[in-house]
Amino acid sequence: MDGVSNDRKPYFVSWKDAQGQMQRIRRTPPPKLHDINAGDEATLDRRLGDDFPSGTNVDIEPSNPRHPNILKLKNENGQTTFVPYFDLTGKVRRFREVDGERVAVENQSAGSDEYIDSSYLEWP
Repeated sequence: MDGVSNDRKPYFVSWKDAQGQMQRIRRTPPPKLHDINAGDEATLDRRLGDDFPSGTNVDIEPSNPRHPNILKLKNENGQTTFVPYFDLTGKVRRFREVDGERVAVENQSAGSDEYIDSSYLEWP
């Protein structure tokens, strides 16, 4: 499905343990489970806090690639909050850049899983 990025570039995390030894592990971000991208807009149908009441129009901002299923929302006042993609209930308006122009894409549910290949669930 267009717009779903499965770029899961590994990264390393380093820290000092209780004995003062440096520890290092390799992590891989989880796969992106939604088709919501930075630049899309949404209207909240439930309250997310005092600054984000129901009916608020929010913009989806770029978020950390290490946490692709957490969305950064920004309201009209410039205030931001972070929510898991499945908590973004309401009308999502998707936009893509085509030839340098911002074009609306047909609307789907916010947590659409249609792009996941489920052929392994079918009987032979």
